[in-house]
Amino acid sequence: MKRLSMTAILSALLLVSVSGCDKLSFLSDYVPFLKAKAKPAAETTSSSTSPTGETAVAADVVAKVGNWTLTADEFNEKLKAIKEVIPDYDTSTVESKKLVLDELVRQQLLVQDAESRGIAQEKDIKTALDEFRRSLLMQEVATRVTSSIAVTDQQAEEYYNQNKDVFSEPGEWRLREIMVPTQEEAKEILSQLYQAGADFGSVAQARSKAASAAQGGDLGFIKEFKFPQMQTAVSILNTGDISSVFKGPDGYYIVKLEEKKGGNPQSFAVVKEEIKNGLTLMEQQQAILKYIDELKSKTTIVTNEELLK
Repeated sequence: MKRLSMTAILSALLLVSVSGCDKLSFLSDYVPFLKAKAKPAAETTSSSTSPTGETAVAADVVAKVGNWTLTADEFNEKLKAIKEVIPDYDTSTVESKKLVLDELVRQQLLVQDAESRGIAQEKDIKTALDEFRRSLLMQEVATRVTSSIAVTDQQAEEYYNQNKDVFSEPGEWRLREIMVPTQEEAKEILSQLYQAGADFGSVAQARSKAASAAQGGDLGFIKEFKFPQMQTAVSILNTGDISSVFKGPDGYYIVKLEEKKGGNPQSFAVVKEEIKNGLTLMEQQQAILKYIDELKSKTTIVTNEELLK
């Protein structure tokens, strides 16, 4: 990986630490590289002497770039934010700290250059900064409004017991089908299967008009039914049972359930955290919407929907 990649990664980490987005797990892919002992390409902080010969800085200042300073406390906050995003990144060594400090200095050089060239006053940049500020403020308010929300194990279990079907493993059904054009013919075949004990596969091969006829009507294992009426017919069958006649999009059907697997409810222990996370998110959304309604009741809001036309 090139040095440029290191710069990009640290830039992303530092942006994350400012914005408060602490769940960019994809950055963990770069942990091995971050932990590598790569020597910086340019020793940007190896000397505290500026081009003008100024060397004096406050005792608690880690870096000074022009008029910009970075204190030890501010630097430690940066390290803490990086650690929260990538726990495996060791921020305790001098070498790792220097990598971060070098990157902060490089960033500030670019920022100061952009400001001196008037880039910060360009419309699209000012708009982007304003949107970033708005997003950060909204996120902080939402965090404070929802900070006390917590879903208990008991609440999660109650939800699980009321919605067990939702947490079932995907089911699979191995079916055979017979499809014929008329209901009369289908009833005749059903009578043959029940009363004469004819083999379903043989009858399907001889009389079915479905594409599966050549395979004795065997559809193999399916996870989704071809149409709703087939699902309804199969839902009441036990393994080995044959359905009654039902109408489908191409004719009249009879199906046999050869085998079923899956479809069993997952245990509460397996889905507990999923439920708690889902319920927490729902409660947070409700709390935010309620808070917004309260703000609306205290604020004068005027909209002109004519301009939307």
